[in-house]
Amino acid sequence: MTTAVVIPTFNRRATVLAGLKSLFEAIPADHHVIVVESGSSDGTAESIRSQFSHAVLIQGDSSMWWSAAINLSISKARELGCSHIVTYNDDNIATPGLFTALADAARLYPDSIISAVCCYLDRPDTVFFAGRMRAKYSDRFYYLNHDTPLAGLDKGIREVNLLHGMCTLFPMIVFDAVGLFDESAFPQVLADDDLLLRAVQGGYRLRVALGAVVLNDRNKTGINPYDRRLGPATVLNLLVSRKSTFQITARARFLWFHRRSLFFFCKTWLCDYSRLFILILARWALPAETFKRLGKKHAQRLHRL
Repeated sequence: MTTAVVIPTFNRRATVLAGLKSLFEAIPADHHVIVVESGSSDGTAESIRSQFSHAVLIQGDSSMWWSAAINLSISKARELGCSHIVTYNDDNIATPGLFTALADAARLYPDSIISAVCCYLDRPDTVFFAGRMRAKYSDRFYYLNHDTPLAGLDKGIREVNLLHGMCTLFPMIVFDAVGLFDESAFPQVLADDDLLLRAVQGGYRLRVALGAVVLNDRNKTGINPYDRRLGPATVLNLLVSRKSTFQITARARFLWFHRRSLFFFCKTWLCDYSRLFILILARWALPAETFKRLGKKHAQRLHRL
């Protein structure tokens, strides 16, 4: 089993250097590291060459978003003879045993795509991702164990309905079967969700290795309304930016591509944006602790649906 960890980055020199430092402290010697640098102007490429010469650096340009960068790195991984890749965020911090746990899970379940558990960088004992499940009465996916203690997480390997691309191990044969990430429809956000659901349709399973843990700086990953109060300009950006999962065109396209029916599509789209604006207003109107408590109750309700 030969694996390449693939990392897209753009103008985040300090972030990617910190991520690479922790990565090379945790990665097995037989793994490759491929960094796609999309035309940064902050000296990212030069710093990677000087500090991490053992990484494979691919020079892209500023027109390359996440999907194009990952697809380019997949091609390079094929040239290196890799059987698997790990899609990996540049703002991740690896923990000891991360890649060993992912590899062990892959050997147990060779027909599966496998993600790590993600915890907050500033709260490393708290889970924000341990898999997602599809709600029974809509096409929404909800997070399991969100904002719960890592110590309370089950052990072993969990099968789920959806993962993410933040730290996820893909057998290379998945791309042979269902194609690469869709650069046209989903150049940035939702590209990972789209490919994962196409893989499920192709017969692959999605699992989380609960013993594999990565830390992520949530303040640097995309645009989201959950962790802070948003002003009018940020709300507008939330609806139009390629970095937002609520970008109107990308989200509508994703829901349409993976709808269960026209009814579910309409219901989910309307509920998503109604919920978004209620969330934004509630974030301003309620104290932080009350907001978190109501969020946990909502997650528990989703589990029962």
